[in-house]
Amino acid sequence: MTSYTSQPKEVDMPASAIYARISDFSKFEDLVAKLPEEVRSQLGEVKFTTDTIVIPHNMLGQITLRVSERVPDKRIALQAENAPVPMFMAINLEAKAPELTEVQTAIDVDIPAMLKPMIGPKIEPMLKQSVEKFGEMIANIVKI
Repeated sequence: MTSYTSQPKEVDMPASAIYARISDFSKFEDLVAKLPEEVRSQLGEVKFTTDTIVIPHNMLGQITLRVSERVPDKRIALQAENAPVPMFMAINLEAKAPELTEVQTAIDVDIPAMLKPMIGPKIEPMLKQSVEKFGEMIANIVKI
């Protein structure tokens, strides 16, 4: 399993308030509409339901991230469906002070050993970029 973690982003908000905003992904539709156009255009045609984030990708097709774990005020984990390799994502929240929370995203990908030499060099830069964009999206959404 190969893991990628975003840079932590500090948000001036209690972990419980952040969790309340991000634990139901269907709320993201309205929040994304409030983002600046340049941020919305980076998200593309992402769709949200209560338990899923559906991401169209020009090289991989449509990938659905489905909630696999919710730990109130601490973590939301997602598992990818329709991905070319097993992939898991997480949004981790760590209270640093009553009104300050560190938000960090992570992606774990299980590239089979025999495929790693062929697809590893191509997919790794995309995954590093994806984990950062996912982290930025979450940080931007909770600030709205």
